[in-house]
Amino acid sequence: MIKKSTPFVSIILVSYNSASYTIDCIESIRKETKDDSYEIIVVDNNSEPADRDRLLSISETDKVKLVSSCINLGFAGGNMLGVQQARPDSEYYFLLNNDTLFRNDVCGLLSAFLEINTQVGVCTPQTYKGDGSMDHSFAYFPSLGINVLGTAFMRLVEPNAYPDKKKEYTEPITVPVVTGSAMFIRGSVLRQLGGLDTTHFLYCEEEDFCLRVKRAGWQSALVPAAQFVHFAGGSGSQSWTVRREFYISLFHYFRKYHSPIERAALRVFYALKNARKVFRDREFGRLAWFILRGAPMAESLRYRQQIR
Repeated sequence: MIKKSTPFVSIILVSYNSASYTIDCIESIRKETKDDSYEIIVVDNNSEPADRDRLLSISETDKVKLVSSCINLGFAGGNMLGVQQARPDSEYYFLLNNDTLFRNDVCGLLSAFLEINTQVGVCTPQTYKGDGSMDHSFAYFPSLGINVLGTAFMRLVEPNAYPDKKKEYTEPITVPVVTGSAMFIRGSVLRQLGGLDTTHFLYCEEEDFCLRVKRAGWQSALVPAAQFVHFAGGSGSQSWTVRREFYISLFHYFRKYHSPIERAALRVFYALKNARKVFRDREFGRLAWFILRGAPMAESLRYRQQIR
């Protein structure tokens, strides 16, 4: 009998002024991964020179390749640059946040799951916070219904489409949207769909991708046996410009998949949601007006940078 070769995994890490997280993440992957059928592509997304230089210590190590961009490509763009530099025939691509640590052999467990479950196009491990507590590993597709009626009501109407995010699962389940911090994607599916939509700069990449996965006839899944720690926010900050960026990506998603009437209702909903907080901070009022204007793509952070 001919023994089947171990599936090859290309792990993509995007680093932006967070070299310490990246270095720790790589060490975690090396420590926990039992098989050597993998590569790590580190994309420096136009970090400050001192931070970028810290990554040079890993650029010549075994299985790690460092790629530098002279412009910040955002999350989706950075990951797709990494995919372009990875092995083109990889069975699996793991788009992994750099502010994460493996708790066990994540790559081995996820690849084994996809080898058996051929209907699944993308899966994710169980997420844990830095303090060791469990965190949710999946989300729901953004919609007017879930915003207005709430998750509990929508679960009554479509229980399979709204699994409980707070529940601790012991067996794999089908989910709507896997966490963007750890997207383990079947190589054939990533190539079929053309990768992530790089118009998204910082947010909503996973919702967009998982919806296209679903429309192409594939499933998304949580595999709780595989476990990792995510230090949420470790590689970014929540400034007002970043909050605006969230709505730019969110309404790009709505423009792609929702009707004009739904989009108008969603603008009103999110504007009112922020306007009611104006007494706490006047910036919420400006954010509400920004949303009513449609969160225009022209005001994205991607257009406020210089090549260096």
